[in-house]
Formats: sequence, structure tokens, C-alpha cells
Amino acid sequence: MNLKKLFPRIIRTSGPLAPPDAHAPARRRLDYVNEAAFSRVWSVRFSHRQAFLLLALAIAAVSALIYVVMAFTPLRALLPGTLPGDMRARYIETTLRLDSLTRRMQLDARYMADMRAILDGTTDPDSARASHTLLPAVADTLLPASDAERAFVQKFESNQRYKLSVLAPIAADGMAFYSPAPGAEAQPGADGTAVQLICARNQGIDAIYRGTVVMATPDTRGLYTVVIQHPNEFVSVYSGLADIFTARGATPATGARIGTAPAAGGTVSFELWHNGVPLDPATYVAF
Repeated sequence: MNLKKLFPRIIRTSGPLAPPDAHAPARRRLDYVNEAAFSRVWSVRFSHRQAFLLLALAIAAVSALIYVVMAFTPLRALLPGTLPGDMRARYIETTLRLDSLTRRMQLDARYMADMRAILDGTTDPDSARASHTLLPAVADTLLPASDAERAFVQKFESNQRYKLSVLAPIAADGMAFYSPAPGAEAQPGADGTAVQLICARNQGIDAIYRGTVVMATPDTRGLYTVVIQHPNEFVSVYSGLADIFTARGATPATGARIGTAPAAGGTVSFELWHNGVPLDPATYVAF
């Protein structure tokens, strides 16, 4: 059978199929098919380059979302190094208060149970008089320190004291400490860990840096001692104040007035600590 006679127009216009272009990018198609109706719901065609770009954009979007959540929400407190220096002390103090409140609630519950038993007539008042104070205490399993242990601790502290003090200048980098008593004469202490400030009459005493007051109590002489926790684990101690203008939990700024020297003039002791190690204040504070 001659196909040209039957389909002359088709044979004349149709030519050989063109071979596929070897340099054309390979493309893939993703189809979403409704199997019940055997119909294509939607279809996406993409190349390897487009798939890589879409994956990179998705990773960048997720990373940006994580950064926004961790940088501008309270979740940033979970990241290491973002917790303020005084927050640890607040957590410890809150935990101690919670333990005290828990024990007090247990005492009250025991007391109310004893009172209820006495009113019901099931318990003798004399036997229940002290029972509400008998709470199970946590047994201390620590034995007293031996001489060898105390010697080891003393040797370890003496060896580590220099290593810890070396970190203080690094932590103080970028911190400008204010003079606690501008114009006062500063005399170094005998051990080199405290400075005696010979102040004028009613001279004001200022905070050397911003922080949180962790202690403000009088001593046996009627004078006050103020302890301030600063960032980067620094602690300043002001002893011998006649009057104080701050209280525990206050957050004075750098140079804020926290108290005054004795009215007749006197000596105010100043100390600076870092991570539990006493420092020479004259090295860090320009008196």
C-alpha cells in the first residue's frame, strides 16, 4: 500500500524527528495525581539547578526564622553566654527561698493535722505538742574533712589563685570602673586585697560600676557594708559607711551614690573580687 497516496499532506509536511539536545538541562516533573479520578491535580516541572536554589532558599528561611526567634524572644536566655552575671545569684536565692517556703508549708500542714486530731479526740495533746516540728530532715552524708583533705584544698587554692587572677584583666576589658570616693586618699591594705579610703566629712561613696546590690547590712559598730554584684563576675565591697542610700536588690548605675562616709571623717574600706578571688583594687580602679 502506498502511504503517499493515502496521506500525501502528512507525509509531505512531516519530517524526521529531531534528536534531543545533549546540552539542554535535564528537567524533572512532580505530579500530584488523584488516583480515584485518574486525573492530575497539579504538576511542577523543575531542573536540577532550580531544585538546588529552592533547597538553599528553604534553608536560609528556616535559619532566619530561628535567628529571629532566638534573638528577639525570651528564648534567647537558653543560649550559653546570654544569661546576665547577676541572674545566677538570683536563681540561687530564689531556690533557697522556695526550699524555705516548702518547709514552712510542711510545718503548717503538720500543725493543722495535729490540731484536727486533737479536736477529734484521736490524739493526746501532750503527744502532739511537738510532733508538727518533727519533719524528715535531709541526712548529711558528708564526713568531717580530714587533715589530708584540708591540706589538699589549701594547696589547690594556693596553686589556682594565680591562674584565676590572670583571667580578671581579660574580664575587665571594656569595663571602666568609677572611683568609689573621688578625691579621697587611697592607702593600700596590708594584704594588698583592700584599699582604705581616707574620706572627708560626709563624703559620698559611689558605685564603681553598674550592678545589683546583694547585701546592705549594718555591723556591730553601727556602720554599713554594701556588696554589689557587677557583670563578668566582679564584686565590689564597701565597708564602714555611715549612711546608705540603697537596699538589697537595687540596681545602681555607674557612679550612683550608695552611701556616705562617717560624719566626722573616717576610713572606708573598699574591696574588689572576681570569681571569688580578691584583687588589688588599685590595678583596676583609678582612685
